[in-house]
Amino acid sequence: MSLFVSRDELQELTGFKKKSLQIKQLSNFGIPFEVNRLGSPVVLRSAIEDTLSGAKLPRKRSKSINLESLRKAKGDN
Repeated sequence: MSLFVSRDELQELTGFKKKSLQIKQLSNFGIPFEVNRLGSPVVLRSAIEDTLSGAKLPRKRSKSINLESLRKAKGDN
């Protein structure tokens, strides 16, 4: 068994073939993933098992930039 979820398994899990819709659905599920150079989501099998079993709290991906944090790091107040 592979460390990563296969394309077919990813399609079954999300209900979508299109990469962008798979990414959106994974985010909705709170399943952590990365996007490879081809634009495909890459998901660890353990991440799905942990998230769906409730072993770990789902992590939502933040889509916004924390400008306040950037200002503080830069030294602007």
